[in-house]
Amino acid sequence: MHYYDKEPVFKEMRVRRIRDMVRGMPLNFVSAPSVFSGEYIDAGTRLLAENMVIMNDWDVLDMGCGYGVLGIVAAKLAPRGRVVMVDTNKLAVKLAAINIRINNVDNAEVRWGDLYGAVQGERFNTVISNPPITAGLEVNRRLIIGAREHLKPGGLLQIVIPKKLRSRFEEILYGNYDIVERLAKSGNYIAYVAKVMDYPPDLMPKSHHA
Repeated sequence: MHYYDKEPVFKEMRVRRIRDMVRGMPLNFVSAPSVFSGEYIDAGTRLLAENMVIMNDWDVLDMGCGYGVLGIVAAKLAPRGRVVMVDTNKLAVKLAAINIRINNVDNAEVRWGDLYGAVQGERFNTVISNPPITAGLEVNRRLIIGAREHLKPGGLLQIVIPKKLRSRFEEILYGNYDIVERLAKSGNYIAYVAKVMDYPPDLMPKSHHA
């Protein structure tokens, strides 16, 4: 079974617990072997979680949320905002809902859906994603391009990708966004921030580069 499957097999599911620190915050997660990085927070997710730009009143969309690491971190960084988490894997959605509760997050929700079908008509200050690479380039192209329709004016797409796929993803990013910057890089991953130009570049929110 693949972690991107919409209908995971629940038989003999072994739930696992993950305890970790992200941005100085102690976090607890329940996970399972059949979801992406079910035993630990993967390096790509960690890179984006540690470096993503989140203001305390932002509305955030975590696209392809898995069991909820990015969305839960974002919710804690934006206590006056809200977070919507979306995944096509029903088990991941169930786990993310549990993790919202056990981390005492009250400004986040998780929805099942195929990319942006779950948030039709909604807009956010930022879309964050560790995209499902193995789902194929076309799915990830839709994820990247589709974010534009769900960003508020001045909104940011923040995404992490493997270095080995940098050229393919940069082509999509630069072809669809006016400003693309490297947010951070570490090991085999690069995090990017991208936006559609609607005010001078020097007013773009800044972050510390790793």
